[in-house]
Amino acid sequence: MPDRKTPSTPTRLDKPLLRLETSGRASKPQPSDNSENRASKVPPSSQPASKNDANRPRRNTADATGKGKAKSSEKSFDKSSGKAGQEPSKKPAAKKPDAAAKKPTPPSLASRRIVYDLLVAVDEGVQLDKALSSNPDLPKLEDRDRRFVRLLATTSLRHRGQLEKVLAPLVSRKPFGAQANANFVLLMGAAQILLLKTGAHAAVDSTVELMRQTGFDRLCGLANAVMRRLTREGEALFDATSHMDNLPGWLQQSWRHYWGVEKATAIAGLAMLPPPLDISVKADAQGWAAKLEARVIDHHTLRREFDGDPSLLVGFEDGAWWVQDAAAALPARLLGEITDKDVIDLCAAPGGKTAQLIAAGAKVTAIDNSRKRLDRLRRNLKRLKLSANLVLADGTAYRPEAPVDAVLVDAPCSATGTVRRRPDILNQREAHDIVALQQIQWDLSTTALGWLRAGGRLVYATCSLQPEEGEDIIDAVMDAAEGRFAIDPIKPDEAGIFARSITDQGYVRILPSDYEDIGGVDGFFIVRLISLE
Repeated sequence: MPDRKTPSTPTRLDKPLLRLETSGRASKPQPSDNSENRASKVPPSSQPASKNDANRPRRNTADATGKGKAKSSEKSFDKSSGKAGQEPSKKPAAKKPDAAAKKPTPPSLASRRIVYDLLVAVDEGVQLDKALSSNPDLPKLEDRDRRFVRLLATTSLRHRGQLEKVLAPLVSRKPFGAQANANFVLLMGAAQILLLKTGAHAAVDSTVELMRQTGFDRLCGLANAVMRRLTREGEALFDATSHMDNLPGWLQQSWRHYWGVEKATAIAGLAMLPPPLDISVKADAQGWAAKLEARVIDHHTLRREFDGDPSLLVGFEDGAWWVQDAAAALPARLLGEITDKDVIDLCAAPGGKTAQLIAAGAKVTAIDNSRKRLDRLRRNLKRLKLSANLVLADGTAYRPEAPVDAVLVDAPCSATGTVRRRPDILNQREAHDIVALQQIQWDLSTTALGWLRAGGRLVYATCSLQPEEGEDIIDAVMDAAEGRFAIDPIKPDEAGIFARSITDQGYVRILPSDYEDIGGVDGFFIVRLISLE
């Protein structure tokens, strides 16, 4: 069982006692005068960020709604990116000198220029996967070069804290303002020399030329000097850093506070490794493991090493399987026997858990509030040859025609449990995001509980390592439940290899560090509730 350290001060949500909504049995309660304070508890991690955080180039400092205040509805939340609010606003074109310097890019620099564009996009708030899929130049590259782009981009993002710490003493005056993005060129150069072990000559020359190609001609001398010093002094400087340097100050403090220094350090270390490829299959796990040269984890998930495009693997186009982390596959299984039962999958896109529910025989209604994400879900189900009732709706406003047997709430969250797969999270989350996210999690979970018939079950899950988004939300929900709902403890035989993560309360708290023996997994919180009336 994970050792969650007891905080010195309470972290349960500050909120008025609210009456949970019940579909067809009670009217929707009106918010109280101080309803905006239901999720206003500031976590211990909300202390001021470290000084190093302030030195990051052009950090996106918008809050979780992108508008400076929390929304009480899921409607403005982009679940696929784990970030609330509308699409990040674009930076003024005048502040991007590279946009005005459209010089021909030599073929040898094409890959590195794409990586630079990706890092700039991520710094402006775009999810890395979205930046990759929308880059018009990436498909033009050979497969080997596309893999290099992903490797250099993810390596630069994962180790950004360490690399910036190495670069700091080598740059007497750090580029700022209109030249701030030049720091990404230096970051990429450092990543190539210190982590990818690119040849010194190639790394120095490509960094200097990329500085020129991105419009920072006056900084070419700086790039040359810094890169040459890195070839001489870089390794010693890098050895003086640690994986914890890659976490923003608030996240370091939070993980150390809740999980202890040893586990926090282990989690940070795992987050620096390229993730394995985890696969869920519709049937015949052992057979597909042989075909894909994978091993079976927990009788369900296939795991293999792979750094390319999963869609090129056998069985993908035939719809035999889909990509899904081993821990992410657990919540849907915890609904138990659902054959021919009515099940709602809330915040369903991109559809991994929806596919699990359908494959288990359920009659599934999949709800998402984004048309684009719902279209992606539709395409995924079409490839898998599975069908569900797809609904475009705000989860807090939706009402089923009749009570249902089960609900899966894979709630929008900070996604801090997925930083190994999504290194962009490390520089896109702020401590105050958690407060806005709590409001959404509260609204979705309390609304969804009202959809259950008597004896119906709800599984609430977040891919977050922050108790504020897991244990504290459920503690607050149970405080307000007035005996109408109860915890349905998860049993070891249901959790499989994740039985070691069952807490005394019957929750599942998965820490990546507890699964180093199988190569690590995403961090998750999972709880199952049951309707008593």
